[in-house]
Amino acid sequence: MRDALETPRLLLLPLSRELLMQTLGAGTFRAQGATFGGGWAGEAEVIFPLHLLNLGEEDAVRGSFAVVERASGQATGLLGTKHAPEQGRVEIGYGLTEAGRGQGYATEAVGALLEHLRGWPDVQTVLAETLPDNRPSIRVLEKNSFTLTGRRTDSADGELLCWARPLSQQL
Repeated sequence: MRDALETPRLLLLPLSRELLMQTLGAGTFRAQGATFGGGWAGEAEVIFPLHLLNLGEEDAVRGSFAVVERASGQATGLLGTKHAPEQGRVEIGYGLTEAGRGQGYATEAVGALLEHLRGWPDVQTVLAETLPDNRPSIRVLEKNSFTLTGRRTDSADGELLCWARPLSQQL
């Protein structure tokens, strides 16, 4: 598959116009050899219409992927960059369905995304944020060698922990 990323247990499919359209138009559907159940994209689905406005017919959202479990062929989440790189930095986000949690998939997917981002000449550092009580997400970042760099308060989410990982740093 064009531009897909592969890990031992996962296939990361580019978040394409096709996936965006089908997600907005159906509950469960099949695309690119995978099954996408309703809610596979979680809260991020609300921004899919905005992505569609900015994509051409063949485009995909740069740096964003559907997480598909290879063994079952089921989409189990979404991860990717939250915006275009700025001053050598880009922020990532990720989320899995309830069925995909607790199996190390997020750690595996974030590791693959980091390797993918190494190929972007405009990115030297990857950023992420977590809620202070989201221990599973904190562990994903720790296992991928992110360092806690501070805290900030967001008007919608409250207190957030801020993380960074230079791409020059090896796992």
